Amino acid sequence: MTAATNELRNIEATKAIYAAVPAGDLQTALDLLDPDIRITYYGVDEIPYAGDYRGIDEAVTFFTRVGQAIAITEMEAWQFIAQGDELATWGRQRFRRLETGHEWESEFAHIITMRDGRWLHFRDFMNSALTLQAFTR
Repeated sequence: MTAATNELRNIEATKAIYAAVPAGDLQTALDLLDPDIRITYYGVDEIPYAGDYRGIDEAVTFFTRVGQAIAITEMEAWQFIAQGDELATWGRQRFRRLETGHEWESEFAHIITMRDGRWLHFRDFMNSALTLQAFTR
């Protein structure tokens, strides 16, 4: 596989996860995660899904916590920058807190390390101050 083909495969896998998560299709997302997946969502304890999750079981915990707390009502990634198995994405998400109906949106930057076309390490950078407000109002 050429480097360009590998990078395209990584982008397509990421697009598939980005489509699956807001649709509630957890199995498709899990199928595209490496067994050694690490998910890092930067934030404070008041954000119920903030933390560092390692392995498939903890990835399920992460996605479950997200799904119990918020709905991702929109997700649009408009930039993908690939270099080998490293991928950076930039886009925008819109959320609704399930308990209160409060809505907010934020641009995001995701840094993703891939292995064999699957996410190995996912890091989520967004405006966590707005997310904290959503959980403390």
